[in-house]
Amino acid sequence: MSIHTRQQRQGCITFAGCQRNCIRAIHALPVVFLVLVFIWCFWAFTIRLCGTLLNEGRMVQGVLYILFFQPFFFLTLWCFYQTVITPPGNPLDVLRGRQIDDREDIQLLSHHAEEGLEGEDEDEQEGSAAPRPSVAILNVSNESRVSLGRPSSSNDREISSASMRHNVYPLITVKRSGAKRFCKKCQVEKFDRTHHCRICKSCTLKMDHHCPWVNNCVGFSNYKFFYLFILYATLLCVYIFCATLPPTIAVVNGPLSIFGLDLNWPFLLFVSGIFGLFLIPFTLFHTRQLLKNRTTIEFYEKSSFKLGRGRNGRVDVMRNKHFNPWDMGTRQNFVQVMGTNPLKWFLPVGRPSGNGSAFPINEYQGHRRG
Repeated sequence: MSIHTRQQRQGCITFAGCQRNCIRAIHALPVVFLVLVFIWCFWAFTIRLCGTLLNEGRMVQGVLYILFFQPFFFLTLWCFYQTVITPPGNPLDVLRGRQIDDREDIQLLSHHAEEGLEGEDEDEQEGSAAPRPSVAILNVSNESRVSLGRPSSSNDREISSASMRHNVYPLITVKRSGAKRFCKKCQVEKFDRTHHCRICKSCTLKMDHHCPWVNNCVGFSNYKFFYLFILYATLLCVYIFCATLPPTIAVVNGPLSIFGLDLNWPFLLFVSGIFGLFLIPFTLFHTRQLLKNRTTIEFYEKSSFKLGRGRNGRVDVMRNKHFNPWDMGTRQNFVQVMGTNPLKWFLPVGRPSGNGSAFPINEYQGHRRG
């Protein structure tokens, strides 16, 4: 390789690296902006507003303002942080986990097979009756594992339960033609509710949308954190607006009018009002989506569902954006995202049920497939 060619390649690599870093910096700007807003909001409310109330002798009002502000603010900040740093979930992680489980199941089968052979040798030596048939051979693959025999002992049931660990629920979303969904960019088969994000350049499990304000995809693993973030941010905006408005009006109606007003107060009203106007309907929308077990993508786009096979063997496909096979009822939908422990429902901790590759199907969809 000539020196000139090597220099050209190094120049291209350097330019590509600079381009990627610039794009990352641009994508991070909304996150930096929100962090600065949070810092200013804390300073303006606790120091400039509540501090003024305390200095003027309105101790009860100032103390109560601070006490109610702290939980709203820090819960919002905590949920925001969790949403930013938590990966939404990737199909490749599920497949890697399955490969590990496959190796564990193979070792489990080998272990029990050796125990079975030892038991058979002892029975033959003691002249007992013919041994029971050996159990279940598992067809181990990345997609599914099916037991070919019926378990007839506790050891067999243990092996069978290990073999059924994956694909408890069938994959029902397909292409319009009825073929399996496959991502050409990631070179991986798409699970139900999995979509490719052009910004993150990867597939996301149960993808809801890509949020520029957190510079992250909102999906299976971090949807709870995102929902709690917008919920607490909405409550924070409403609280700041309602708490700032009365003292602001009192100062404006005073002898100095607007000249005696701290500029941070009207800015608090403006920022909390603007963000609140957007967040209130947005939070109501996602509350409804959570209780319906439906993502934003599923709300706006049509999906193709595999309902079974016809008499001619062709796949029966229904394309509809209003059909929701994952709606298990309000309570189950809520628990599926927020967790089973009520004490952790409104804290940004824990993980949702499952691994994001398959989801329970409601009774109507199960009958249609049957």
